[in-house]
Amino acid sequence: MRRLGLGLALLCAACEPAPPPPAPSPAASGGTRLNVLLITIDTLRADHLGLYGYARKTSPRIDALARRAVAFDQAYTYWPKTRGSFVAMMSGRRDSQTGYGKTHPVLLDFNPTLAETLKRAGYRTAAVVDNANVAAQHGYARGFERYRETWQEPDLPTEMDRTRAITGEGIAFVENASPGVPFFLWLHYVNPHAPYTPPAPFDTAFLDGAAAQGPRLKVVDGFVGGIRKEWAVPGRDRLGYYVAQYDGEIAAVDQEVGRVLDALEGSAAARNTVVVLTSDHGESLGEHDYYFDHGQDVFDPSLRIPLLVAVPGAPAGTHSAALASTLDLVPTVLDAVKVSYPPDLAGTSLLPAMRGQPLGGRERLFARNDRNLSASFDARHKVVATPTDADLRFELFDRGADPGERRAVRSGDEVRVWRRELELFLDRAEREWTHTRGLLGDKRGEEPMTPQACAQLRALGYVVAGCR
Repeated sequence: MRRLGLGLALLCAACEPAPPPPAPSPAASGGTRLNVLLITIDTLRADHLGLYGYARKTSPRIDALARRAVAFDQAYTYWPKTRGSFVAMMSGRRDSQTGYGKTHPVLLDFNPTLAETLKRAGYRTAAVVDNANVAAQHGYARGFERYRETWQEPDLPTEMDRTRAITGEGIAFVENASPGVPFFLWLHYVNPHAPYTPPAPFDTAFLDGAAAQGPRLKVVDGFVGGIRKEWAVPGRDRLGYYVAQYDGEIAAVDQEVGRVLDALEGSAAARNTVVVLTSDHGESLGEHDYYFDHGQDVFDPSLRIPLLVAVPGAPAGTHSAALASTLDLVPTVLDAVKVSYPPDLAGTSLLPAMRGQPLGGRERLFARNDRNLSASFDARHKVVATPTDADLRFELFDRGADPGERRAVRSGDEVRVWRRELELFLDRAEREWTHTRGLLGDKRGEEPMTPQACAQLRALGYVVAGCR
């Protein structure tokens, strides 16, 4: 039986006070000396952005960024929950390499991070984040000279207060960047994570005819079968209303992203900054009877994400059909700035794809989740391995003929071929775990969380272990 350390229950991070402001770092001794601005937007579906064909005008500023970037049309998260997704994104390694799992739901210190790598190359590093799942005490702050955890600040009581604070610090950072010292700045916005409560005017911006349509939702205790009871709005039981509010949250954060990009454009760093915009995972908006959450399954609503990469001097205003993963962030950024890679990366640089070249050897991507599911997929087919009492059940979905991934095939030659590819991946993961378990030693897992972290995560719908 291939369990492979896949028994991963989502546990939620605690946090520490943000480190003090950084002292200036020495100039990088090599590379292109390009700055890096990474913007991540929690729970953002690619298919709800205009640049990917969405009809509602949710994303004019992100769409404008796409006109000077390369947009990847087949980008997917490796792990459809925030904690595991950012372990993969910031390390460029699979869980079987990082040790991420139920007993260690953290970014362990034997994994070099993107921030650490750039800091060693002479970069100033800073992050402003809003999601207690990426708390500093769980390793996500490693390599950052400043790591601001906005949920810890009593004067930022609402999600939009924290959103605007992220924007404000991002603007100040790029405007005050020293021309001779490259920087890496990470901004993570938690919206449009549920509950969907966009501020005015975005709360009514999409209350059109479609907002009054869709199935009526029952009020339920969890995320399956209807609207979570804590988030139900009296008199609003149509799916269309909640989708409209999700879209409103996208529009609200899009405006904030635009403010940061405007500041960058008006700064001395405008012509020498790599900009990457992506998400940690998508969101299920009723697909498979799963509402306003992500990561319970490995279907496209939870896996597919936007990915925009703008590199000075590289092609821009184009779309790439190359398969792209969150595991590719580290090698892509380091390739763009010409800083040496850490060892054993699981991803690959996407710069060749930005130039229209094939990504050699990549025929499919893989994904895992907290419920022991694994998937292997290309642009059309996906095979999913689900644990059973006996072993694993393999199901193949033809997303070309069945884009909703509703009709599973469990036997036949094509299933056997795809099953074998996923089995090879799982076998490799087991070999990696053999090495990684030796690195875990007596390392501690999750630490107790602060009251502020507990409160935020409960509001986001998490069942939080360790909170009292």
